[in-house]
Amino acid sequence: MKSQPSQLSSNQPPPGPHLRPRALWFFSISVTIVFLLLGVRLFYIQILAHDQHLSRARSGTGRTDSIPAYPGDLRTSDGVIVARSETAFSLGLDLRPLSEEQIPSVVAAASDALGYSYGRRRERIGDVHRRKAKRQIYANLARRVDGEGRDKVRESLSGQLEPRLLKKALVVDRMTRRNYPKDEFLCHVIGVASHDGTGQEGLELSLSPWLGPRSGRRRVITDAREQFRIYSPETVEVAPVNGYDIYLTINSKAQGILEEELQRGISKHKAEAGLGVLMNCKTGSILAMASWPVFNPNDFHRYPPEVLAERRKNRVIENAYVIGSVIKPFIAASAVEAGVVRWDEKIWGGGRFHRIGGRRLEDVSNHGPISVEQAVVYSSNIGMGEIGMKLGRDRLIAALARFGFCRQTGIRLPGEAKGRHTPADKWNEIYSTTSVSMGYEVMITPIQLVTAFASLVNGGYLVKPRLVDKYVRAGEVIRNPPQLVGHTVTEEASGRMRSILHKIVEEGTGRYLKMKEFKFGGKTGTADMNPLNTKEDYLASFEAFAPLDDPEVVILVMIEKPRSGKIYGGSVAGPVVARVLRRYFSIPAKPEFERLKFKGW
Repeated sequence: MKSQPSQLSSNQPPPGPHLRPRALWFFSISVTIVFLLLGVRLFYIQILAHDQHLSRARSGTGRTDSIPAYPGDLRTSDGVIVARSETAFSLGLDLRPLSEEQIPSVVAAASDALGYSYGRRRERIGDVHRRKAKRQIYANLARRVDGEGRDKVRESLSGQLEPRLLKKALVVDRMTRRNYPKDEFLCHVIGVASHDGTGQEGLELSLSPWLGPRSGRRRVITDAREQFRIYSPETVEVAPVNGYDIYLTINSKAQGILEEELQRGISKHKAEAGLGVLMNCKTGSILAMASWPVFNPNDFHRYPPEVLAERRKNRVIENAYVIGSVIKPFIAASAVEAGVVRWDEKIWGGGRFHRIGGRRLEDVSNHGPISVEQAVVYSSNIGMGEIGMKLGRDRLIAALARFGFCRQTGIRLPGEAKGRHTPADKWNEIYSTTSVSMGYEVMITPIQLVTAFASLVNGGYLVKPRLVDKYVRAGEVIRNPPQLVGHTVTEEASGRMRSILHKIVEEGTGRYLKMKEFKFGGKTGTADMNPLNTKEDYLASFEAFAPLDDPEVVILVMIEKPRSGKIYGGSVAGPVVARVLRRYFSIPAKPEFERLKFKGW
């Protein structure tokens, strides 16, 4: 029996069409709520939390870059650049993309481009292999390479690595390099700066607060791999500020003359070392300053320590010497100023030998009866011993202090020595008094001596020595004016001393240094450098001023341990001074020793 299909009840509605409006209503409400929530969220992000999300976005797509600023230049008074910073590059290798097999060829190619020796190339290869074995990721190739050197390395490595790998492996960092265009010229004054620009010696150290720059900062937008960088002037957060350009009182012409003649004198007399300084006696401006031996600040780090210790020393500033007879004009002037003697007073009756107390004094020559003035002209030890005894201990010590001896001058160079003399409580009334009067039992730096000598001939004005003339940056000029420290002698005494010093050149111990139609004055000095007075190691000195009528400059030259057979200041250091003055003032006449063709002068 077949079953019949069931029939729907007449009162049950058919499914479908009457349910659609309700579903659409529910869907519309849901969509509206979702968009409302999205609008609220968007309002919160765009308005209420705008700054927070902008900062997060920027931190994820960019970085803060340093804007380089450069240290200032060092220039001579006539504008010659003696120290300047320039762009350089540090080169290295990222070891992660390189295999052990690639390292030898890559390092060898870079070493050849940098001009390394075979031994240094092997050393570099070994160093990179060790770093790779220790799973280190970086190996340095070179520092302070210029743009040309960077390009050579990049070109050389392009033959070893494909472009994509080369871009990953070669690390190039920009930096600054301090360059000294004149090499050894003025090296002891300029000093040197380290790889990171920090001053280590000389003016590079003492003037670092003025020379030093202040780097800037800017925001840079980059992609994830930092292959593209976008920045604009509006992204600068801190502007860079370069250091001051510093103009020195040094005159490049005078410095060149002094260095040439000093080295010539040292070589001629087979000496171990020497120094020279030329100063404007009215303003204290250092026109030239030289020490020998010298060093090249561009190769400062390549000198062995024992060699560098001797070459880097600025003897004008750092050394204190027993100066010998060059002190005699100061003692004589002090005695006359104190009223214990007169210039024309007879101080010694004549002869080469004399005893003061239990001490025997000796002169090189017998000049007969001599006055105070003649004791200076002929550099008489006996005459100066008698003058010292009349002054006495307290007035001698006061005289040293008045001329600025045995205390720092305050010149803008590091490492300035102070000097010393026998203290009052250890002073022997005979030996110490006569010794100090002849330049012994007292140690004085060359910068103290030339500064005091300037006051002796400029009217008695002790002026602080200065190396810096002005600081310049972006139109700003800060000047460093001369500074008066004190008074040493009267105008009258200074004028008399100029006349006496001129006589030394005309008829005294410096008579072979005179030049026709050019008048100047000076004082010779010879001192035993060995504390035991072995008479083997001498210091030959000559200090001078020029011109005679209106002194403009003073100069001091000291030569240590001459071995040519000549030891006296007049024949060893004096010719150097005479040649410097002749060239500086463009004097056509030759000094007497050159005109007479003295051998060894």
